Amino acid sequence: MNMVEEYVNASTMQHRDAFDFVEEFAKEMSEMKGKCIDIGCGPGDVTKELILPKLSPNAELVGADISQAMIDHAKQKYQSEKRLSFILLDIETLALPNEELEHYSNVLSSYCLHWCQDPRRAFDNIYKLLEPEGKALVMFLAWNNGFDAYMRIYENPQYKPYMQDVNRFVPFFHRCNDSQATLRTMLEDIGFEILNCSRREKSFVYQNMEIFKRHVIAVNPFISRIPDHLKKEFEDVLLREITSGKTLIASKKDDGQEEHSILDKYHILVAYVKKPSGTR
Repeated sequence: MNMVEEYVNASTMQHRDAFDFVEEFAKEMSEMKGKCIDIGCGPGDVTKELILPKLSPNAELVGADISQAMIDHAKQKYQSEKRLSFILLDIETLALPNEELEHYSNVLSSYCLHWCQDPRRAFDNIYKLLEPEGKALVMFLAWNNGFDAYMRIYENPQYKPYMQDVNRFVPFFHRCNDSQATLRTMLEDIGFEILNCSRREKSFVYQNMEIFKRHVIAVNPFISRIPDHLKKEFEDVLLREITSGKTLIASKKDDGQEEHSILDKYHILVAYVKKPSGTR
C-alpha cells in the first residue's frame, strides 16, 4: 500500500478503531517500558498520536512497515520526535535480521496483520522479536464483505489479467469459519500465553458516497495495475460491487437532492499475548 496521501486522507475508520483499541488497553499500554515496536505503522499517524502517548514515559517506540513510501513519509513528518523512529520491515520475512531478534519488550500492531498471506509466519516472527516475558497487543480485520466483491470482479474477463493474485488480498481469517478459534489455536501452537483473544463486531458510517469511494480506492491493491483507459470504469465497478453488500441510508441535502450515507459492518480480531520466560 504505497498511496500515502490517499491513505492518510481516507483512513478515518482505521483511526477511529485504533483509538478505541488503545483506550480499551490503556492500562496495559501504560505499563509497556523499554523498546517497543509498532508493526504496520503506515504513515505513522496512529503510532505517534495514539500509541506513543499511552506508553510508559521511558519507552521508546519503533514504527515498522513493509512500504518504503510509508516509512519515508513517517521519518520526514516525525523526525523531531526523540522517542520515535521508523524502520523498513517485512513481518512475513523468512529470516528476521539478527539484530531484531528478542530486541523488543512489547510488540503492537493495528490494522496490519490481515494483509499477511501467511499470518502464522507473521505471528512466529512477532514471537521472535519479543524478549522472554515480552507482550504483544494486536488488532486487525477479521471479516468484511467488501473482500467478496474482489472475487466477483475477478470473474470479469476485462479485469482478470490484472487480478491474478486476488486470493492474496482476501485475508486468511476472512475465509475462516471461526476466526477467533483459529487465531487462538495458531497463537498457542507458536508458544504464546494468551491473555486476551476475541472477535468483535464493528460498524462505521461513511457520510456520503464520495467519502466512501475515497476509502475504497485508497485501500484497493489493484487500481495501480489497471490501464488508464480502464481505470475510471474499474473504479465505478469496484464501488458498485462493494456498495451492493452495504446498507445505504437515504437523506436530503440542503438543496433538496437525495444522498446516501453508507453503513459498513465488519469484524475485527484482538489478541493480547505473552512470550513465556525461558523460551526462544
